[in-house]
This record gives sequence, C-alpha cells and structure tokens, in this order.
Amino acid sequence: MQNRRELSRLRKKLLELTTAPAEDIGVFLADSPMRKGTVYTLRRKCSKPSCRCARGQLHESLVLTASIAGKTRLWTIPKDEIEAVRRETVRYRQFRRSRAALSKRLARRQAELLGAIDAIEKLRTREP
Repeated sequence: MQNRRELSRLRKKLLELTTAPAEDIGVFLADSPMRKGTVYTLRRKCSKPSCRCARGQLHESLVLTASIAGKTRLWTIPKDEIEAVRRETVRYRQFRRSRAALSKRLARRQAELLGAIDAIEKLRTREP
C-alpha cells in the first residue's frame, strides 16, 4: 500500500514539474508492472551422447536475460508466465525509449529557455 502511495505522489509531482502534453508522459503514469530484460529461446546441448541433441536437435527453453550489476543473468520462465513476462519486458523497453526521447526534448527546451534568458540579460544590461 505504501508503494502505491509513493508511486501516486511521484506521478503527481511529475505532472506538476513537466509542461509536456499528457500523451508524452502517459507511459510513465501507467500502473502496469515492468521487467528489465529480454525473452528469447535458448537452444543448448545436454552432453549425453545418446540424446537427440547429440544429433543436432537441441533442447529449447524460453529464458529471460538481463544485465544485473554488470553481469548477464538468465532465468527460465515457467510456461504459464511466458506471455506476462514478454508484456512486462516490452513495457520496460517502451518506458526506457520514452524516457530517452523526453530527456532530449527537455534538454532542447531548456537550452532554448536559457538562450532566451541570456538574450534578455544582454538587452537589459548597461555598461558600467
């Protein structure tokens, strides 16, 4: 419950601090869980000489991979959670892309704002 209150407070603060249209920050206001990483099919051999993988039919399993503290980690995904994990990883990548795009727009806007302020200063300042 505390986590939800904090998330709500942060969303409100974000809306107050930004002048961006709501659609630009909509992805940040969502409640849907996110998960860092990528889901992919891992193909491997088990090293048993009589196994089908020794003849080229590799064992397959869906895994989640993510970089944690600079190291790549793998987690096997249970079959009943595959689609949920995929959706969460897609949301995470969308969140990160949106963050980068918003950061660029805000930096550009800030540079324009500071340029205008500097121009006003130059026009209003008298020589000593």
